[in-house]
Amino acid sequence: METPAEAAATDPSARTFSQVVFTDISRSYPPSTAVTCSYTLAASFQPKARDWVGIFKVGWSTTKDYHTFVWVEPCVDVEGQQSVIRQAVFKDYYLPKDEIEFYQFCYIDSAGQVRGASTPFCFRNPAEQSMESSPDDDLLVITTQEQVDQSVREKAELQRELLQITEEKESLKRALEKEQQEAACLKSQDEQKEKERSQLVRELLQTKEENENLKGALKHQQEELDHLKEEMLTKRTEQVEVQRESAAEHEKEKYDRAVMKIKQLKEEREELRRRVDARSDEISSLNSKIREAERELFRMKDSVQLLQVDLQSSEKEKEKLSAEVQRLQGLMHNMDDVKRENQELCRRLSQQETPHSSPDDELKVQRQTLVCQLQEELAAEREASRNSKRKAEVLDRELLHVREQLEKMIGSHEQAERKSNKQELQLREAHEVIADKDSIIEDKEHLIMLLTNEKEELAKENKTLFSDIEGLRRVCADLQAAAPRMQPDSAPPAGAASSTCETPEQTENLYETIGSAAGPEEEPSLVCRHCQESFPFITRLELEQHEQSHRVCPFCTLICDGMEQSEFEDHVYSH
Repeated sequence: METPAEAAATDPSARTFSQVVFTDISRSYPPSTAVTCSYTLAASFQPKARDWVGIFKVGWSTTKDYHTFVWVEPCVDVEGQQSVIRQAVFKDYYLPKDEIEFYQFCYIDSAGQVRGASTPFCFRNPAEQSMESSPDDDLLVITTQEQVDQSVREKAELQRELLQITEEKESLKRALEKEQQEAACLKSQDEQKEKERSQLVRELLQTKEENENLKGALKHQQEELDHLKEEMLTKRTEQVEVQRESAAEHEKEKYDRAVMKIKQLKEEREELRRRVDARSDEISSLNSKIREAERELFRMKDSVQLLQVDLQSSEKEKEKLSAEVQRLQGLMHNMDDVKRENQELCRRLSQQETPHSSPDDELKVQRQTLVCQLQEELAAEREASRNSKRKAEVLDRELLHVREQLEKMIGSHEQAERKSNKQELQLREAHEVIADKDSIIEDKEHLIMLLTNEKEELAKENKTLFSDIEGLRRVCADLQAAAPRMQPDSAPPAGAASSTCETPEQTENLYETIGSAAGPEEEPSLVCRHCQESFPFITRLELEQHEQSHRVCPFCTLICDGMEQSEFEDHVYSH
């Protein structure tokens, strides 16, 4: 198992931790005085403008736990030197006031990494330092057992920290020595690279002579290449003209179809509007009929209520008449009794009457008058009974007539309700038809918008095609104008090549020009922006025709080549 010092030596972080070494660090500094710390920079370490040195309490965990810091002074380039000794000065105002805790200096670079740390120290007065360091003084110190135990524990912790710091120091020294060895190895490698570079320069000088021999062949190939370019340009211009004519005819046919389709859609829209207007007139007439039926229904309801009131009054009158008839029937029974009494009285009078007696004459006169009165009363009663019967019959007929009218009104009311329900159903169906027509009109308008957008895109593509054709014509004219200017007198003399020494960058540029001139001119491969398929030997017009052959959703740019026309339209309408 390796020790902490060996682990620090093998750890890459420890390697960076040892790039700055603090020297001449005292065990204690007096408080309220400026403190100067010295540190040595490794040869491989290059300080930056944002590096800083900070005072940290022993046991810190992150670089943000500093007590105070100072920026590192800017310096000249120290790369390549063996070591550089620098200093950092901390003012007394910002120093810690605690005389018990231990602190250490740490060098932090601009990236926030620790590049070096010092041994622990504290801030104490010289008198306190001398008092602690003189064990022979006659000074009696009274402490408790807890304080003694605490001081023992602190001493043990300080000893462990001191041991750990010494191990870290040794590991840092070993890492520094290892870095110095690596720097020496790198130096030797740089020397070897310089030798290899000089050898490469010599090889490049040799290859220059071979390149001079190849330039004559390259000129001949260049002339043949120019001739081939001219032939290819003539063929390509002819192809572009043919393709442009075919594309223009195709675009014109497509535009004519779109215009015809738009006209047809406009005619359908006008027809739908006329139908909607006719249906709206029908709906308004139905609404007026429904309102009239409702008013008629309300009038019928009022007449039914009046008939019901008349029926109730006639029933009450009928009850009164029936009571009167019963009373008259009782009177007729009484009349029968009176008749019987009158007959009995007449019979008695006939038995008792004697001729030539004046009392009998009086009785007879009285009887006759009584009989006349009774007959008159009886006739009046009979007439009253006949009148009551006739009145009852009239009331019965009126009641039957009222009932018939009531039944007719109820039937007409039910018929009106059925008619109103039927009209409401027709009105609901008409509203549904109108809603369907509105949705169809919206779909047609959306389709018209899509067609107009497609027309605008086609116009834009046509403009781009014309611009591409103009660009090709300009390129063709430039190539024809540049062909006579290409002469073989641009080659440098052979003596100049042997007398001058070129750099490796110039030689690489020379190789690039030779490679570009030796190889045939390769056209860049074009890529479809929909299916991302590359076409190496294709023109821009052919690529645009290939892109137009795709069926692409104008909203989500989804390729719908495998969909049917109805599925594609449903997908577009779903947006």
